[in-house]
Amino acid sequence: MSSFFNLGKKTVSGVGQAINKVKTNVPKTELQKKIRDLKIATQKSKAGKAKLDQTIFELKNNKDFTFKSKKGKSESNKEAYKRITEENNKVIKNMLDKAAEKKADGGRIGRKFGSPKPKTNVEKIKQTFGPKKNVPSKLKGFSKLPEKVQQQMNKKLARKV
Repeated sequence: MSSFFNLGKKTVSGVGQAINKVKTNVPKTELQKKIRDLKIATQKSKAGKAKLDQTIFELKNNKDFTFKSKKGKSESNKEAYKRITEENNKVIKNMLDKAAEKKADGGRIGRKFGSPKPKTNVEKIKQTFGPKKNVPSKLKGFSKLPEKVQQQMNKKLARKV
């Protein structure tokens, strides 16, 4: 059942339908194979003629060529094999290096109790270039204590929120 939409005076049927009526061309007999090859060859010749016509038009009108000729030699099978193996070796080496590091990556790994609120650029600048608080070594772990406890111990060193 096809869907109908009323768009003004026109009626459109089958909007949004998938194309599923294209038959595959799998020849079974030798004659069908030859017919398929002939169809492909005629399409290629039409494409070649269109390219030639385009080039002739551009030549007459002094325009840049759309289909430029390719200069230089093409890549041989041996060269292609060498290039592909080099690329694959690089990828495999990176994978092995990453596996050897045994570091966890991605997600929220290493975060305890959720992540802190992201700082604004102004806060980052103040923290980097602002006055430094030197906590004496006898107060080890001071910064990890809650703010109220820090103020009871030493009001000057307590962090300000």
